[in-house]
Amino acid sequence: MAKFEEVSNETQQLFQRIIDSSFIPRDCRIKLLSNEGVKSEFGKVTKAQDIVKFMTNFDVVIQINEPIFDQLEDNQQEYIVKDLISQIHYDPDKDRVTINKPDITTFSGVLRQFDVDTYLGIQESIVTLLEEKKIQEDLAKQK
Repeated sequence: MAKFEEVSNETQQLFQRIIDSSFIPRDCRIKLLSNEGVKSEFGKVTKAQDIVKFMTNFDVVIQINEPIFDQLEDNQQEYIVKDLISQIHYDPDKDRVTINKPDITTFSGVLRQFDVDTYLGIQESIVTLLEEKKIQEDLAKQK
């Protein structure tokens, strides 16, 4: 079996529906591939290398393990598609596509004890406290 295969029309349509409702510009070309080697994550999102972009005109390549993806429930599939698409960011000022890492990285056991809002609140608190500390240090240097 080949490492990469084209995805089914149903999978392509699901991705396209969600891409169309996203903030990704219409001229950003995304290639969707099935790769059974994707085993432990939802999928892989990579920015196409310059040579690949030149040869294929694709900006981003998304790989999923479609045989596994097809066995999921509809809401699970939609979650995965949105998660993968969310990694694609277009910077209009630089006219450039980048791939972002997820903004939440924690342990599932801790997240089960609390919730996502608590996690995000702690992140915001740390950013605010660090900014306040920098302001205090800057004021101390000025004196």
